[in-house]
Order: sequence, then structure tokens, then C-alpha cells
Amino acid sequence: MFKAGTSVGAGRWPNQGAHPDLWPKPLRGQVLDFCDVRAWANSIHFPEDVPHAGDVMGVALKLKAEGKLDGLTPVLWDFITYRRVTWEKTDALRLYEDDVVLWRAARALRRDEIEHPRRRKPRDIREFLPEQQQHLALA
Repeated sequence: MFKAGTSVGAGRWPNQGAHPDLWPKPLRGQVLDFCDVRAWANSIHFPEDVPHAGDVMGVALKLKAEGKLDGLTPVLWDFITYRRVTWEKTDALRLYEDDVVLWRAARALRRDEIEHPRRRKPRDIREFLPEQQQHLALA
């Protein structure tokens, strides 16, 4: 469970199909409170840009009590040119700093694959992660 305001990532970085030198940093998201008006704007429940906060709280608490929000976290993603809120599976999120470490390891792994195309046994991403962050390879 992440507190509201925490910077998170979800293993998403643009241009994964391109050369690793062209991979920009991973997308950064900010966890929102489940009652935040931005999380409910332009949704099925509130098809307007700025819903009333009291109405949002009522619906959000009702859905939470019914268990329909279990395992979901609203995240405000920053796509540089615009921002968008999506409800993400909490298990798929990780701290942004950990996401950057995993991104660096994935870049190094991909570079290694490009530099050594005839290697018969592919290397594991854990070889490119710092020892204290080996657990990220399991995610």
C-alpha cells in the first residue's frame, strides 16, 4: 500500500522496442487518495471534469465498503505533455526509484544482447542489478 503523494512506477518506459540508448526514463506517477476528485473525474460515476467532492467521497466510500476498490490504486501519470489518472493494480506498482534501477538494468541487458548477438545462453537481468535490489528481478 502506497501513501498518497508517493512517486511510483510500473515498469513502463517508452520506446522499449528501440535501441536502448533511445529509451527515455520510466514514466513517473503520483499516488492519489482514493477519494481524490481527480481520480473520479470523467469516469462512469462522474462524467464531468470537476465532480463535487462530497459526491465523490460518498461513492468512493461506498465502493470501498463493497470491496470493489480492493487491490486498486489511483495514480496520476505524467506523460510530459499531459497528465492522466488511471486505476492501477497495487501489486504492479513499485517505488519510482526502484523502477529507475530496474530500467537501468534492462537497458544494460539489452545493450549486452546487441553487443553479443551469438551468445547461446542469455544473461539474466539480476546480473545487472545491484545486490541489494535483486528482488526487483522477480517483479
